[in-house]
Amino acid sequence: MWLVCPIAGVGKRLQPFTYSKPKAFLKIAGKRLIDHILIKLKNSFPEGTNLCFIVGYKKRQITEYLKKNYSDYFNLYFIEQRPLGYTADAPFFSGLGDAVLLAKDLVKEDDCFIFLSDRLPLEDYHSILLTFHQSKCDGVINIKKVDNPQFYGVTVINNKKFITNIIEKPQELISNYAVSGAYLFGKKILEKLFELLEKQSKIPLENGKEHQLTPVIQELIELDFQLKGNEMTSEILDFGRPETLLEGNRHLLSELKLKDPIYEHLIQTDNIRDSKIIPPVFIGKNVKVSSSVIGPNVSIGDDLEIEKCIISESVIGDGVYLKKIITQNSIIGDYSTLEDLIKPNITIGDSSYITTSNAKSF
Repeated sequence: MWLVCPIAGVGKRLQPFTYSKPKAFLKIAGKRLIDHILIKLKNSFPEGTNLCFIVGYKKRQITEYLKKNYSDYFNLYFIEQRPLGYTADAPFFSGLGDAVLLAKDLVKEDDCFIFLSDRLPLEDYHSILLTFHQSKCDGVINIKKVDNPQFYGVTVINNKKFITNIIEKPQELISNYAVSGAYLFGKKILEKLFELLEKQSKIPLENGKEHQLTPVIQELIELDFQLKGNEMTSEILDFGRPETLLEGNRHLLSELKLKDPIYEHLIQTDNIRDSKIIPPVFIGKNVKVSSSVIGPNVSIGDDLEIEKCIISESVIGDGVYLKKIITQNSIIGDYSTLEDLIKPNITIGDSSYITTSNAKSF
C-alpha cells in the first residue's frame, strides 16, 4: 500500500504563522503537527512502507526535515506541485485533486492511502484499514460527526455506512458526517479515479477556485463504486484554523502522560522560580519561567523565557520572550518578543515584536 500526503498548500487560514513555515510544522504539545501524524502512521503501517509527499510551498524545508527524521522508517518520495501563480509573493495552487493526480504513476498498481497534514485522529489509522479489509468495498473514507459541517467535505451515508453522496463545504445542512482527513482507495478503483482527476485537471480555473477531490469521489459513487464511511469514535483534531488549533492543543495535552506534570525537576534546577504550573502543560527544552502562573492547557516551545506572566489555553512557539503578559486563548509565533500586555486571543506570527520598553530581543 502506498501512502500519499498532499502538503503543498500555503495554509492561508493559519496566516500569519504560515508566512515562515508550512502549517504542518506548527509545534503543539512538544511536537510538530507532521510529527504527531507520522508517529501514528508508524503505529499503523510497517517499516519500509512507501510514503509520497506532494510538496510545493516551503518544499525545501519540508523535504529536508522529513528525510532527516523519517527516512529510516519509510521509503520517502517527493513530487512537486507547481503553483498556478503568486499573490503578494505567496504561491497559490490548483487544489487537492490535482495534487493527488501527481502521484498517479507511483501508486497506480497498488492500494492508495491518502492523508491530510492538518487532521490528526487521536485513535490512529487502524480502524480505516480494518474497515477496508473486512468490507466488500472499493474504498473507505474516514468520517466524523461535527457541529460545523459547512467547513468540511460532508458525506451522506446509508444504514450500512456506504456513502451515497459527498459534497464540499455545503451551504445547506445535508449531513453532519464530515470527511476527516483520510481516504483509502483500492487498486481496482484507482484507474477510474485518476482518469476522472485527469479530466478535471483540464477544466480552466477562475476566481480562486480549485480542483477538489470531493467532486471526483461523487462521480465515482454515481458510477456505482462502493465507498464506505469509517466512522471515527475518538476525536479528529483539525489544525486548519486558529480556533481549531487551540482546541486540538487541549486534546493533545489531555492525552499526555507526563511523569512530572508540574515540572518539579525544573523547579529544583531553578529554571522555574516563584511560579505555579497548572496541568496540563507542556514545557520544552531550555525554558526559564519566573514569577508566573502557567496553565492549564498551555504548550510552550524550546529556548524561551517567561517572566511575570499569567498564561492559559495558549500555544507559544520556540525562542519567545514574554514579560508582564496576561493572556488566554492565544497563539504566539516563534522568536517573538512581547512585554506589558493584557489581552486575550493574541494571534501573532513568527518574529513579532510588541513592547513598550527596552525589552530583551532575540
